[in-house]
Amino acid sequence: MLPAAMPPQLRRIGIALLRGALCALLMLGAAAGWGLMHGKSYSPGSAAGYALGVTGGSLMLMLLLYPLRKRLRFMHNWGPLKHWFKLHMVGGILGPVLVLLHSGFHVGSLNAAVALSCMLLVVTSGIVGRFLYRKIHHGLYGSQATLKQLHGALQNELKSLDQQLREMPLIKSEIDRFAALAAQAPATLLQRAAQFLALGPMRRGVRRRVRRELATLSAGSGTAASSPEKLAALRNAVDAVLRAAQRSAQFNTYERLFSLWHVVHIPFLFMMVITAIIHVVAVHVY
Repeated sequence: MLPAAMPPQLRRIGIALLRGALCALLMLGAAAGWGLMHGKSYSPGSAAGYALGVTGGSLMLMLLLYPLRKRLRFMHNWGPLKHWFKLHMVGGILGPVLVLLHSGFHVGSLNAAVALSCMLLVVTSGIVGRFLYRKIHHGLYGSQATLKQLHGALQNELKSLDQQLREMPLIKSEIDRFAALAAQAPATLLQRAAQFLALGPMRRGVRRRVRRELATLSAGSGTAASSPEKLAALRNAVDAVLRAAQRSAQFNTYERLFSLWHVVHIPFLFMMVITAIIHVVAVHVY
């Protein structure tokens, strides 16, 4: 990753080179996939297969740079962490794709099967982690949210809608009831799990009922939804309130799940690297 202290002109050149390299890798993978689809297969030991394996393996080895950047003090000034995270995600997707193309979608030895299984395990874990990450951060590359911020956002959304909903008692009742249900703190673990799983379907049900009511009101006159533009704006505002209530209610659970995910993902990552190294050694020695 490019250091933050690098001159702007050199940074632009470096970014251009990185993008060019990424495009070249995508073209290499696309060419290999085209060859496989058209019966022009290759072996993992051929020049093309070997190049795919080395490139994919190198990208996956680069996955270690992101956790090292976070934990090693001397790397803390090596550019913004969000760029390292982007690199981590790109390598975590492109690397396994190239390795799969290298293998020709089949394995010929036990060590290759173990290495491939570990890789797929890490990829699956990464997809789960990306989902959990977005639930507790502001956007994909943003800073971590806090429960206080989410509660504040929910109150702001409700306050902004208060004036409009005074003439729509049914809609206000639906929103208030959902917000109250979301704010409840069940006593038992089973009840908390049930609430966590039910909030999504409940929110979608409330949204459908609210939209039906808004459509009915928009046919009349003298309401806040008397024009298509106001109707669309009100629909979006209601959706934002409902999502804010759901996110606020589920935040602590997602935060705990993300912490547990970290416990298993890092060992999976190192296990993948170790099995990949064993595979490479076995291929070249035997």
